[in-house]
Amino acid sequence: MEGQAAVFTTGSELKATDLSTAQQASFVNSVILNSPRLRLTLAGTKTTLFAKKIAEQFIKDSADVLRATAKLGRETGRPLIEDFFRRMARWMEERSPENLMWICSLGNAIHLSIQHSIVLFAEEADDCEFENIEILIDQSFIEKSTHIQFWKEWLRNFLYSTSVKDPMMTPKEWSERDHPFNRRYGHARGFIDWSDLFKNHVHFVKSGHFMGVQIADICANISYRFYSGRPKYRHYRLLRSRIIGKHNTEIHYGVLNELSLMTDAPGNHVKDYTEQELAAMAEMAASKREARE
Repeated sequence: MEGQAAVFTTGSELKATDLSTAQQASFVNSVILNSPRLRLTLAGTKTTLFAKKIAEQFIKDSADVLRATAKLGRETGRPLIEDFFRRMARWMEERSPENLMWICSLGNAIHLSIQHSIVLFAEEADDCEFENIEILIDQSFIEKSTHIQFWKEWLRNFLYSTSVKDPMMTPKEWSERDHPFNRRYGHARGFIDWSDLFKNHVHFVKSGHFMGVQIADICANISYRFYSGRPKYRHYRLLRSRIIGKHNTEIHYGVLNELSLMTDAPGNHVKDYTEQELAAMAEMAASKREARE
């Protein structure tokens, strides 16, 4: 009801769409502004910034690369890889342009959130913040639970590809003091191994079971209202002190263009690790063995 405060109660779920404007304001004031270490990273897209046919071709290109990966699995005697990527190719082909941009925006949000966290919590007193990174994602927009592994694999590859083009920056001092982030994910020759993070620490969850996911949902709804045509939306202005952006921008827009599309054979985009990557992984494995000993 209008004027009623937004509160959490045990076992209940607080949904952004159920809150009035007054309740949203109450939420921001009582929850967000009273959480001094809470930070928000905004990532999204605008379909008006690129043609729909670009997204449709990107989906086709991605499916072709996945089929090429399955083919490599067959040719190298790895039937599990062949089966997984063949099924994942069919899944990718069924994505709509809108759903594709959901996935891309999610990948951008994860990548930027990790980088922002590294910058914000770089001091030694905050090292414990990186002992156990868990990524919780609202599963409500996933059609089938069997698709979760496809989402994880796509996100893992997205984060790897993004990190190659825009390497994750970590402080030099982290290497000097055996920082938990380097210890868990490795950081040799500029290569970070995200496999463990996406295999064991990414969870698609029901938002009603996790307060943090509900908080993110409400903040996303407030931001959506602001960016979809309500520039004077007061609740968003209240959030601004908690938003971390880049180059004086508050939201990262993911955009596809002609450069996002393939111009050669799909097989050219399928490869095992390079010698540099293998050497980096060997260094990281050796460091982890030394740490255990």
